[in-house]
Amino acid sequence: MSGHNTVYDVVCIGGGLGGLAGALRAHDLGARVLVLERSPVIGGVAAYSGGFCWVGANHLDTSGPDSLELTEEYLDYVQGTGRPVDRAARRAYLESSIRATKWFADAGVPLSLIRNAPDLYHPAPGSTEQGRLIECAVHGAELGEWRQRLRPSAYYRTGITRDEIYHDLEGDVGARLALAEERRGADFLTHGVGLVAGFAREALARRGVECWLEHRVTALRTEGGRVVGVVAEGPDGPVEITAVKGVLIAVGGYGNSPDAAELEDVPELVEAAPPVVTGDGLTLGQSVGATVVRGADPFVVLGARFDNQTHPGTDVPMFTQLLEYLGFPHSLIVNRDGMRFGDESYYGALIRGLRSFDTRKKHWANYPCWLVFDKNYHRRYPLGPYAPGSPYPAEVLKFDSLDELADKVGIAKDGLAATVERFNGFAATGEDSDFGRGSLPFARRAYGDPQYDNPNLGPIAEAPFYAVQLTVLGVGMCSLGLAIDEHARVQRRNGSVIPGLYATGNAAATRELKGYVTGLANARNYTYAFNAANDMYGVD
Repeated sequence: MSGHNTVYDVVCIGGGLGGLAGALRAHDLGARVLVLERSPVIGGVAAYSGGFCWVGANHLDTSGPDSLELTEEYLDYVQGTGRPVDRAARRAYLESSIRATKWFADAGVPLSLIRNAPDLYHPAPGSTEQGRLIECAVHGAELGEWRQRLRPSAYYRTGITRDEIYHDLEGDVGARLALAEERRGADFLTHGVGLVAGFAREALARRGVECWLEHRVTALRTEGGRVVGVVAEGPDGPVEITAVKGVLIAVGGYGNSPDAAELEDVPELVEAAPPVVTGDGLTLGQSVGATVVRGADPFVVLGARFDNQTHPGTDVPMFTQLLEYLGFPHSLIVNRDGMRFGDESYYGALIRGLRSFDTRKKHWANYPCWLVFDKNYHRRYPLGPYAPGSPYPAEVLKFDSLDELADKVGIAKDGLAATVERFNGFAATGEDSDFGRGSLPFARRAYGDPQYDNPNLGPIAEAPFYAVQLTVLGVGMCSLGLAIDEHARVQRRNGSVIPGLYATGNAAATRELKGYVTGLANARNYTYAFNAANDMYGVD
């Protein structure tokens, strides 16, 4: 131990969205703030995300009537019947998210409304056609020296906003790709990296908040049961840091830990979030008596690894999330029996099937599984980093017939043939009567092709045919997390709070909702960071 002791008012553990949001709010409340990031870059999980933020009844929506009551009605639908929910805590969160969103926007973060972006399950009760989804876009030059320290987007083509995609271009895939290519050299940051950049610009570039990179917090310091600081391991060894007002844990989940698949009850789990997501938040919290609870349902997606890709700046293998690519026409997903098991146009609709274990056959019912598509898909749509019509890597297998595909990859031939025949019938009518593919307006606009009557349906009929074996991926949003109250104060098992310790983002269990809402994770991340700073300074 170096014996060096540095004193700050607030210490934020993690240089992602939550840590930067907490630092920004605390700074403007008068705090001397330090952000500690274990990697050489800022941005965390949010930089890899789609960048959506979901906020009901927000101040940016002028399109029509929205209210907390309608928002709650919608969340009741998403939650489903017979599942417990703490309505008081949920209402407190929703109110806080409105206040936090307005405050950060007023503080300079360029949050803006995404027009023509409906709620995920619209037209469900309480849902809206637009008004609750928010994004952020920033020009890279505005970050100054921090631009080179910003984690790059690994999965999304940046340079074009969601508002442009959904409203201006009306979902046209070709126009979207052309505009993104036109802006390739403009360094216009959108999606998740744009969201993080907006907070980084305000906290680090404009306000000069201190941020130490390559400093991993290894311990929390306590006195009399109160958290009073941290111990961080940096390039020059360990350093003790005092936090007079409090410590905010704003690191990710535990997707890169060896037991992640078992904890999430999935066949396997490869974490698509940055390699630093190893469960530091849980380890630190539990070391001082925090309780860990299961919040939201396990959430995973499907993806694949191409061309031996690695996470930017590392040699860690990177698997590409295929969220939007699974919803394009002329494709479907099948299991070893050649059967579909969900609506491919919305990645969340596949989770239940992926977690289904066949107790009679003693294997996972729908895993392994494959994305199957035809020449039309290849010609018209991108697949991960590969542009329409471009050569595919070796991981994308090519066949002259569906029978050959089935034989070579290990799919039941009769099952696949019957499934494709039935699916092509749905494509002809525009209605998937098995799983409702293309029935969600959000999926039609985000992951479809408007040239089709049903933007997510097209037949698989023209050779050659392709198959990609899919992998279950985590996205940093694990189901277990530290228990927190409405002020983001970390709790013990008996419900009491640990003085001086706060948590937000994926380190904190999502207690507001069992189901999934696109953009809720990013919004709750900056909201609880906002609440934590407020509580430290006694501000409502």
